[in-house]
This record gives sequence, C-alpha cells and structure tokens, in this order.
Amino acid sequence: MRKIFISILFLFTAFLSLAQVVDPKQSKAQLASSYYRNNDFAKAAPLYLELFESSNIPYYFDNYISCLIGAKNFDEAEKAIKKQLRKDDSPSMQITLGYILKEKGEIEKSNSVYDKVIKELPGNSGVIVSVANNFFNRREYDYAEKTYLKGRELAPGEMFRSNLATIYAYTRNYPKMMDEYLLLLKEDEEQLPTVEGRLNSLIQYDFDNTLQTVAKKEVLRKTVEDPKTTVYNRLLIWMFIQEKNYSQALAHSIALDKRTKSEESSIYDFSLAAAQNDLYDIALNGLNYLTTRTPAVQNADEVKKQIVLIEYHQYVSQPKSQRPSPEKLLQKFENLLTELGYSARHASFILEYAHFLSFYLSKTDKAYEVLEKGIAIPDLSNMQRSLLKLELADLNVYDNDLWGATLIYAQIIDANRDNPIGDEAKLKKARLGYYLGDITWAKAQLDVLKASTSKMTANDAMELSLLITSYYDLDTIDQPIQLFARGDLLLYQNKEKEAIETFDSITTIYPGHPLTDKILMRKATLKEKDFEFEEADSLYKKLLADYPYSTSADDAMFHLATILEEKLNQKEKAQELYKQLLISYPSSIYTSDSRTRYRILRGDKPDTEENKTPNELEAAPSF
Repeated sequence: MRKIFISILFLFTAFLSLAQVVDPKQSKAQLASSYYRNNDFAKAAPLYLELFESSNIPYYFDNYISCLIGAKNFDEAEKAIKKQLRKDDSPSMQITLGYILKEKGEIEKSNSVYDKVIKELPGNSGVIVSVANNFFNRREYDYAEKTYLKGRELAPGEMFRSNLATIYAYTRNYPKMMDEYLLLLKEDEEQLPTVEGRLNSLIQYDFDNTLQTVAKKEVLRKTVEDPKTTVYNRLLIWMFIQEKNYSQALAHSIALDKRTKSEESSIYDFSLAAAQNDLYDIALNGLNYLTTRTPAVQNADEVKKQIVLIEYHQYVSQPKSQRPSPEKLLQKFENLLTELGYSARHASFILEYAHFLSFYLSKTDKAYEVLEKGIAIPDLSNMQRSLLKLELADLNVYDNDLWGATLIYAQIIDANRDNPIGDEAKLKKARLGYYLGDITWAKAQLDVLKASTSKMTANDAMELSLLITSYYDLDTIDQPIQLFARGDLLLYQNKEKEAIETFDSITTIYPGHPLTDKILMRKATLKEKDFEFEEADSLYKKLLADYPYSTSADDAMFHLATILEEKLNQKEKAQELYKQLLISYPSSIYTSDSRTRYRILRGDKPDTEENKTPNELEAAPSF
C-alpha cells in the first residue's frame, strides 16, 4: 500500500512540475487564436501585440494588424504599420499600409503606396511572385497584374504566363486568360496537361458557359492563325471531349493524325475510353481508321483484338430480342485467333472468346476446346493460366459439372495462396458449396473472405454471408434456402424460366416466408438485365411497399432510382428516391452514390472561389 502511495505522490509531483514549465506565450497564443477565430478582434488584438513585442515574430504582428482592420480601427492600424515600416520596409508591409489607406477612403495615398512598390520591384522572380500574391490576397487584382507585367521587363525570360492567367481567370477576363495559356503552350507543349487541368477546374464554375464559349473561340482562332502549332489542335480535341462531343473529337484527332502521323496512341486511347462509356460506334470508327492508316500502326494486333472485343461488348449490351445474328462476330473471333495464334500475348482475348461462346451462345463444347488450348500455352504466367482455369471452372458450373468445377477451383487456390485470384477462386468455391446446399460450410468460407484484400471479393462474400445469416441461421427448416440456392444456380446457368419457377415454389410452399423480399429482388434485377425496365420498376416498387425494412430495401430503392433516372427519364422521381434513401437507409452501401446523384439532379454548384488565395487556386510557378 505504501508503494502505491509513493507512486501516486511521484506522479502528482511530476504533473505539478510540468504544469509549472508550460510556456505562458503558448497559452496566450491559443487564447488569442480562439478570439481571432470567433471574430472577437478587440480581445485578440492586445494579446497579439504583447506576443509580438515579446517575441518579434512577424506572424503575431500580421494577426495584430488583421485584428485592427477587422475591428475597423484603421487609424491605430496605420500608426502601427508606419512604426513597423521604420524597421521593416518590405513590400508586404507597404502593401498592407496601402490597403489600410484604401479602407480609410484615402484612395490616392493608397495608389501612391502601391505604385511605389511596383516602381521599386527588383529583378528577382521570387520577389515578384511574392509581391503579386500579396496584392492578390488584398484583392488588388489590377496591381497584381501590373506586378507581373513589370516583372517581365525586370526579369528577362520570365513571362509569368500561368500566374497572369490565374489573375485573369479570377477576374473572369477569359480572352486574356486564354491568350496567356495559348502562348504558354506554344512556348512549351509539355504544359498541355497543366492547362487542361486548370481549364477543367474553371469549367466547374462556368455556370453560364461563358468560359467554354470564349475558350473554344480562342482556340479555334489560334488553330487557323497558327496551323503549324499542333498543340492547339490537341487542346481543341480535349475541349470537344469536355463538351461530350465525341464525334467531333475523333474527327479532329483523325484529321490531325493525317497531317502529323503522330496521333495513333491518342486515337487508340480515346477509342478505348469511348468503348468504356458505351460509345461503341465512335470507338469502332477510331480503331477502324487505325487499321487503314499509312504508315501502319505499331500495335496492329492490339487494334484488331480491340475491334472484335468492342463488337462483342456492343452485341451483349443489347436486349436479347434486338441482337443481330452472332455468326459474323463468331467468325471474326475465330479468324483473328487463327491469325494471331494461341500465345501468352493473347490470353485475355482467348478468355473473352470462350466466355462469349459459353455464357451467351451456349456453345460449351467449343468453349472447352478454346480454353483447354489456351491453358496449354507453355509460356503463360501463373496469373494468365489461373484466370483461364477460373473461366474453365465457371464453364463447368454453367454446364452443370459441379464436381469438375470444385476440383479446378481447388487447383487455382493452391497456386494462388496469397493473392486476389486465390481469394476469387475461394469465393467461387464457397458459392458453389451454397449452390450444392452445403450452406454451413459455405458460410464459414464466406466469413473468412470478408477480410479479403480485394474489395469486390470482400463485398460479394459479405452479401452472400448476410443472406445465409438472415434466412438460414434463424430458420427452422433447410428447404427454403436450399430451393433459393438452387434458383441462384439456375440463374447463373442462364436458365431463367426454371429459376423463376424455383423461386415461386418457395412462396407457394411457404407463404409469407422471409425470403420473399429476396425473391422479388431476384425477379426485378432479372427484368432489368433483360431491358424490361417497366416490369423491373413495378417489382422494385412492390418490394419497397411490402418490405420497407428488409435487407433488400435499400438495394431496391437505388436500382429503382437509377432506372427512373437513366432509362425512364423520370429524373424528378429519381431525385426524390435518392433523397429518401439517404434519410431512410443512412448506413447503406449506396449512400455515397445516392448523395452524388442527388446533388447532380438537384443542380448543386461547386463552392465558389471567392475566398481562395492564388496558392489555393493554382501553384504559381514562374515560367
């Protein structure tokens, strides 16, 4: 007991010692800062003055002056500045004096001080930028501009184009801004990404499209006046993309390539990006141009593969009833694979071909043949071979060879113990156990996979585990979840009619069973997948009306909102649903997407730049 008492006494003594050595300046600074943040300038000012007088730290003096200005005590601020100027005649201090004089209404005196600062500018680019930023921070934009223009005379080779463009952007003088940016690009084409990034940021605040109109006009003018400066054409192409005028962007890219023979990689990248945004015709136009280009492109094989793959994705993106005959596309796959040969370079193409054959055309025998030839390629990497084998296992599940799939998944897991492919194989094997009715084993595997480093694998594992937890662990009989798992397997095998019949058997045998909301969700997503949006809309609404507190409700609401927004053009209703989801299901995985979509539909604008400093608007390098 005595030892404990001594320990406590020691700690208490140490605490008192620490308390005695706390820097009083630090606590006074914290108090001053607190007053300053709360705009209590009258209380903050004397504290900052005391701190400055005892430390001579300029930061405290600046805050002291800011407090006097904030309290409208301009005479005292002027007196303090003039006193300090006897010790520190820096441009920053003079600009602060000029600002105070202007606030007092003494405009001529203020301008005289400002003019003196510019007149005495040294030929040092760092000082010039600092002085201009000081003017900018005081919202003296004309003097910030004059500083840089004077700086051009004093510092040869320093044009300060980006800095001036920032000022013109802030004052909405877009013609002058574009002049500076375009001259900057002419002097250094490598600045194109920087200029594009800056324009992209400004366009967010271009509420009346003034910037886009002026910028496009200026760039078009420059492309005519100076056709040899190809960077102007590249900027124009970028502007077409920002306007989502992809056909014009491609047309100008092709025209530029015909002149320069240097745009093949840009056209290739643009085409792939267009395909990712479902602009298949534009993507194919770009790639088909590359196949006819003279001289021939260096990556001709990749271009050919991408043409076939994009045609494939265009085919499967259409409703089944509107898809053309697949024979022409099949022939293209076969001909190109014959031309290229089975090699490691084309492993992903082989995989896509096999998936098309099996899951969309039910040509399983041919798919097996393609995959087996692919897996037999001698120089495949472990990842390539594992991905092909993963597709082979999936094909076995599709073809109802579930035992064969289990063996292949096990092989992949053994070859990929500590990487995402191994986790994906584990997930698929666990789902296969679920299909086969081994629910308890499947859940045990899924619970482990919820910690996977692959976010997609972890999310899928969590979703299926939650389903089992909600509808199996708490159920007194196994048959409903067994039937539901059987329906999911049939869906995977594209046996949609049999799947629906299996799901319906659950509600027939077990009326009002808790799985009913999941059955409605399966039916609705199936209708959505088949482009039957009106029917999907009806099913989602029924689920929300009958099961508003189920685990499927937020899922249904988000899907319904996206259908209304993107497919049925009922944006006001979609906006209301996104808002409702945020209120009713704040913990949903869809809250982030819903918030973003809701704000866009509501017409929210970004925060204004009104209070940003030049450093916040743009790092101000000297060019």
